[in-house]
Amino acid sequence: MASIRLILAWAALKDLEIFQFDCKTAFLHAKLHHDIYSHSFPGWPISKSGRVLKIVAALYGLRQSAYEFYMLFFSLLSGLGMARCDVDHGIFFGEWIEPLDSSISMPNNGSPLALIVLIHIDDGLGVTNSIELYLWFIRLLSKTLHIIDLGICSKFLSILIIRDRPNRRLCLSSHLYIAELLAEWNMAQCKTASTPLPVSPSKTLSKDDQPDDNIKPKYQCLVGCLLYLSIATRPDIAFAAMWLGQHASKPTCPHFLLAKHVLQYLAGSASLVLSFGSSSSLSPKLRGHLHVLECADADWASDSVDCHSISGYCFFFNGGLISWSSTKQRAIALSSTKAEYYALTHALKEGIWIRIFCSLLKFPFSIPFTLFSDNQATLSLSTSETISARSKHIDIKHHFIHSHIKDGSFSVNWIETSDMPADILTKPLLPSLFIKHRQALGLIPLPSLP
Repeated sequence: MASIRLILAWAALKDLEIFQFDCKTAFLHAKLHHDIYSHSFPGWPISKSGRVLKIVAALYGLRQSAYEFYMLFFSLLSGLGMARCDVDHGIFFGEWIEPLDSSISMPNNGSPLALIVLIHIDDGLGVTNSIELYLWFIRLLSKTLHIIDLGICSKFLSILIIRDRPNRRLCLSSHLYIAELLAEWNMAQCKTASTPLPVSPSKTLSKDDQPDDNIKPKYQCLVGCLLYLSIATRPDIAFAAMWLGQHASKPTCPHFLLAKHVLQYLAGSASLVLSFGSSSSLSPKLRGHLHVLECADADWASDSVDCHSISGYCFFFNGGLISWSSTKQRAIALSSTKAEYYALTHALKEGIWIRIFCSLLKFPFSIPFTLFSDNQATLSLSTSETISARSKHIDIKHHFIHSHIKDGSFSVNWIETSDMPADILTKPLLPSLFIKHRQALGLIPLPSLP
């Protein structure tokens, strides 16, 4: 999802064309490269008893089928001169300084022809600066695969793509998916909530609450839907989905009610969209970093059961949120500084991936790559190589941040807690602060939704 959002943000910035295509009976186009046999099935004649059938096509249901189709698709795109992204094998890209066919003309602005292809199983996106190049690409693919050109993309993976091309803005919305979810749970007309979870959700639980196996399938189904929303377009429910997911194996009735509380929040905020191309919602300090910037935060020992802290980070590109995370730390932090330090290290790993991704696709990013934290002691710890009694016990894997800061590829800056948008990913907040950080993440209402 981070790759998809990053490329869509780039398309909005450069006013590129976004097309969608689909491959029908995708797996059946691929051939199996390992011997697999099957017993005869009713109605299929077998000349001699004891014989079996050899499967030659990648039938749906076989473990190898998705891989075989992917390798076929990979070989086709490689034959067209496109390269695979080394850090995301679902992304292919190509750039040409001369026309590949007589039907293709070079862009008027003098830039080379460019095509980025995103593939998710049998669904694909084509992002390009030349409509003729995309049509040529589809024609060549159609010689081997059953490709359906769906034209200009308006919906991908249940995400609605809304463009304002004159202002080079793009919005991602899941309001149709939310409407289906609310209808499925008979909550289309429910009372709305201002936040996904109460400020202290643990206080609504009791030690006397017993796991209920009858609600377990429904609870897991609902939490799974919320998790998809939280990784697709709704970072504002990321903490709630993560917190609820911890109880998926033994949910109680209060847990189920809290999951429905998230639906109440979604019912009142379904029109929110994730926007790219505007940085007005960011604080003045963050607004100066329009290419890529990152914010990391942590909530120390917030889990009253195991005393683990919660890490959160968010990355912005072109004024829009492209990557975020809300997760429980695996190690127990002995102080808030340690918790923030672990969170910064966790975010740095994602930052390294984004930096490599941008460099491969020739997207701009700032050097040094800017990281923001609201903890002064954490910044001091991340830039100092001094070993003290307070830090000597920290695992060496968390100290790898030093080398990246020392070589100038990353830098760390302080930001006020009130301006830290990642705070929304680490704990439940009061409505006023929650709405402020939600707006900072780029979630804004779009009045005219189809």
